[in-house]
Amino acid sequence: MRSLKKREYGVALVAALILMTSIVFILGNIFYRHQINVAQSALAMHQNQAYFLALSAESWARQLLDEDGNESSYDHFDELWAQAIPAMPVDGGLINGCISDMQSRFNLNALVKYTDASKLMSDLNSENNSHASVWNNLLRLMDVPSDQNRLETIIDWIDKDSSIIGAGGAEQEIYESMRPPRMIADSQMTQPSELAEVMGYSVVDVQQLMPIMTALPVALKVSANQVEPYAININTATDELLLAIGGDYDMSFRDAVINNRPFEKIQDFYNEVGFELGLSQDNNIKKLWPNDLVAVSTQFFELYLEVVLGEARIEVRSIIMRRYDADSVILNRSMTTVPASINKKSASPLLGNMLGVEAEDESENNLDDKQVVPACSMIGA
Repeated sequence: MRSLKKREYGVALVAALILMTSIVFILGNIFYRHQINVAQSALAMHQNQAYFLALSAESWARQLLDEDGNESSYDHFDELWAQAIPAMPVDGGLINGCISDMQSRFNLNALVKYTDASKLMSDLNSENNSHASVWNNLLRLMDVPSDQNRLETIIDWIDKDSSIIGAGGAEQEIYESMRPPRMIADSQMTQPSELAEVMGYSVVDVQQLMPIMTALPVALKVSANQVEPYAININTATDELLLAIGGDYDMSFRDAVINNRPFEKIQDFYNEVGFELGLSQDNNIKKLWPNDLVAVSTQFFELYLEVVLGEARIEVRSIIMRRYDADSVILNRSMTTVPASINKKSASPLLGNMLGVEAEDESENNLDDKQVVPACSMIGA
């Protein structure tokens, strides 16, 4: 009898333990799900707040560019817009960023002006510099194969007609025969990465060229007081681009520009560079570097922002077009959301600065004292 009661007590104890274990498991699961819901709600709230903070910073950047355009007729790295946006603390986070000059790069859509093969051949065979010759020079400088065919495929990609511009061009029939087949754009590029879709250009080629090229909208006819959107701002152009623009003068031209910029007017550029290169001050130098190739002001800028707020971090890139008869407008905006709790060592250089991580820059000691480095390059944006 006692043995039976002991077994009953043992069964009851085991049942009680199982019940308690089940209750603990259920409560733990409820608590865990609650914690996840709270974290997700906090992240969503922080992301929304970070988004609106980014829009506010974007509006401030537009106003800054508009004011600069009203006060100055030329753009260079010593201006306020070219300085890194100071870290602005907000409740629970930080905002930081920079503005870069999009016309300091080669605009792929500038090649849309070549509507016939004769104009292309004329520019390639001329001693005067042009967008066609500059592109070929850039390819050679970046150790990317260059020839007329690779120019013609870009032109056929961005022009509106269905006829090849030359023997090396490619229209829809050729793209349909590829494996896999592609649909040709027959319109201007919206992203420089689109070059990887053009026949003759590999992904590796495009990765090498990305830092020195862009894709800005080009109107073949612009008003008299508007900057040619395919002209390169000589005050902010990169070393590689200056060498490419220089053509036969390459390094001498680059050094002459760097030593004398910023230029307030395009005529100042012709005067100073012509003097340093020993060129006459008549139309010869203007033919060597026509004003549809080079300029001293900019119409298109890229804003890069990082907003860290609580559990969220977002990166925003906005293309801003500055207009001279109205307020600036946003042409494109891309936003990337990533957790703010990522490893500091894997953070971007800009976030590293915000978090107090010192970036290792092997080229820091090699910078030319005469060169003003743009803020976005300094912080790695």
